[in-house]
Amino acid sequence: MPIRIEYSDMPPKELRGNSRAHWKAKLKPKENLQNTTLFELRGQDCPSMGQINVKYIAYYCGRPIDRDNLIIGMKAALDCFVIDGIIEDDNPNYVKNIEVEYHRVAHKKDVKLIMEVSEV
Repeated sequence: MPIRIEYSDMPPKELRGNSRAHWKAKLKPKENLQNTTLFELRGQDCPSMGQINVKYIAYYCGRPIDRDNLIIGMKAALDCFVIDGIIEDDNPNYVKNIEVEYHRVAHKKDVKLIMEVSEV
């Protein structure tokens, strides 16, 4: 059964790959993203996994974030799987595939991001 975490927005712009934000400006958004992720993970009683596939399902309005920037922006969330001991590391030996799927929505109130993690 995959682990599913729903976020109410896209990753913060300060954490995305094309951000030129100073490292200090990244601290609070990173902490908020990790706190949200850890809270959701601990509420699901997640089992330990060997190798995983990650899928981001983005519901956006306006301009979509480039796939690579979305993946980079979610690195802090993926790190939580290591912090909580669900996977041993987030290197390619453990994270086998990262996929991004986009869906356009009509209103900003419908914007969200879903992270699905499943064992290989």
